[in-house]
Parts: sequence; structure tokens; C-alpha cells
Amino acid sequence: MQRRKYKQNNLVLYRRRMGYTQKQVAKFLGLVDATMISHYESNRALPPLGVALSFEILYRTPVAFLFPGLHDDLKRTLRQMEETLLAEPGQQPLPLTPPRR
Repeated sequence: MQRRKYKQNNLVLYRRRMGYTQKQVAKFLGLVDATMISHYESNRALPPLGVALSFEILYRTPVAFLFPGLHDDLKRTLRQMEETLLAEPGQQPLPLTPPRR
């Protein structure tokens, strides 16, 4: 998938709700300074999965809520792809939950 700039993320909102500074978050993530936190919050950079999950843990908020623009775009794209694939003969719908063992 191509990387796009997304209009919004809620990193600043949730960081402030938790009462953290950018420096504190950087320290929690093992970063030398808060430069990358600033880049993530201002949409100049998209964090790697491990950092996104760390935000989820620190801010006690699901990643989808932290990055709603990205989440909505990916969801829309994948649902369209599912519909296209399911329209092909012989395709089965994907299960909503994983099979139980």
C-alpha cells in the first residue's frame, strides 16, 4: 500500500490526557530526545508498529483511536477489496472470528 499523509492523529490529545510531556514519552520509548514524538504528533512521520503499540499501551487507547484517519482509510480500502474478491466465482466470505481449536 502506498504511504500517504493523513490529516489527523490523536496523539497529542491522548498524551495530554495522560499528563505526559513529549520528553517523558520519548524516555518511555527509549529515545534520546523528543524529536520523533514531535514528528509523529505532527504527521511528519508514521510510527513503526512497535511504537504505535507502545502509544496504545502508554495512552491506554486503541491504535485505531490514535490514528483514525489511517484506520478509516485502510478499512475502506480493504472492505472494497473484499467486495471485489467475493464477487469472483468460488470465493467464500472471510470469517469474522478466528476458528476455535
